[in-house]
Amino acid sequence: MNSNIVTIILAAGLGKRMKSGLAKVLHPVAGIPMILYPIQIAEDISSERIIVVIGHQAERVKGLLSDRVVEVVHQTEQKGTADAVRLAMDAIRGYQGMVVVLCGDVPLITSKTVSDLIAVHQEGNASMTVLTTEVDDATGYGRIVRGPDGSILRIVEDRDADEGTKAINEINTGIYVFDGRFLSEVINEIRPENVQEEFYLTDSIEIGLKRGLRVYACKILQKEEVIGVNSRVELALVDSLMRRRINNSHMLNGVTLINPESIYIDAGVSIAQDVTLYPGTTLQGNTSIGKGGVIYPNSRIVDSYIGHHVVIKDSCVIEESRVNEGSQVGPFAHLRSGTVLEKDARIGNYVELKKTVMGEGSKANHLTYLGDAEIGSGVNIGAGTITCNFDGEKKHKTIIGNNVFVGSDVQFIAPVKIGDGAFIGAGSTVTKDVPPGALAISRPEQKNMEGWVERKKKSK
Repeated sequence: MNSNIVTIILAAGLGKRMKSGLAKVLHPVAGIPMILYPIQIAEDISSERIIVVIGHQAERVKGLLSDRVVEVVHQTEQKGTADAVRLAMDAIRGYQGMVVVLCGDVPLITSKTVSDLIAVHQEGNASMTVLTTEVDDATGYGRIVRGPDGSILRIVEDRDADEGTKAINEINTGIYVFDGRFLSEVINEIRPENVQEEFYLTDSIEIGLKRGLRVYACKILQKEEVIGVNSRVELALVDSLMRRRINNSHMLNGVTLINPESIYIDAGVSIAQDVTLYPGTTLQGNTSIGKGGVIYPNSRIVDSYIGHHVVIKDSCVIEESRVNEGSQVGPFAHLRSGTVLEKDARIGNYVELKKTVMGEGSKANHLTYLGDAEIGSGVNIGAGTITCNFDGEKKHKTIIGNNVFVGSDVQFIAPVKIGDGAFIGAGSTVTKDVPPGALAISRPEQKNMEGWVERKKKSK
């Protein structure tokens, strides 16, 4: 792809029909704000510079883009697409290459489609090329008006169209390629001669034609790619289509999705080959799944690393955690932020971990809470064990060495340290350190009062 490209992304609008306090381009599609999709396209086509025109909630949008190689231009008053492009062109005065214009609210467009649009523009030596498509219901879209020979004459916005023009089904997608010199000249000639009194970028077509320049239209068949998001209904549709695209991509790369319509995978998730996902699986954020794993129904994994050959049983929640090779989690387990399971660890039914490291081969199989703990390798944590890590003011740490056996119903009153090979008797409350190899028992002496039940009955 020609590197002599500047991409302008229009992302200034609020989106009134969204009926939201959040600027439209910040609404997520498949887990990431929709503005990031056209930015990725601009990167894919090797844009020399990427200029994002922002407006509503400008600081919030700028914050989101702070780690991307983009420039931002602030459109303080939304006076139309041509006004937005004019502001962007001010930042690249004298530029003579191609200018690609993308929309911040059209996340389904693909790099291939934009590349094809650029190719048509270059082959035709055009001053301007617009991407179009045909839809069943063109309400709300600008119509493509063609001459008898099929050449493009103008684009008429929906609000300015008469009944005859409204019957046209070919629409403007809002995606263009311009010759930079032409755009620099024409952008200042556009006037707000329309119902909205806005500066329409589409008016550049008529100006170009009057000058005898080449204005092309490139029609695509994949009309779903150019769906604009202007309402929650369209947001839901685009999100569904994006997720289907994501799921199909993973299946083509060797991942088994059982009933893919019920599986939700965010755009930022990576999955290796031979992973099997069961219905109800939700993978969110920056999550990575290693090869050969299985995730059983109704589990949700967020911003986490799951190693090779890991089994996640039914109905688990894993957040900002690391589960290493060969480990097993669940069913009904919760791994909270900062949890690390080393190789071949086992976390079972109704176990919750927070900021806890479980060593290699260690296990906590039942009804346990482990918070702010470091647990060595080969450790058995009995059912009902709790690390009492909060004293009402501060969090404290429990450290358990290697090959420790912890019986059922044990409470560790942190801070406390258990040495390697120690044995903690069931029902104990551990309030002080236990030396390596020691047996710790802390429970009242049992008393059996023979005949008590019979005497109780008689007293009644």
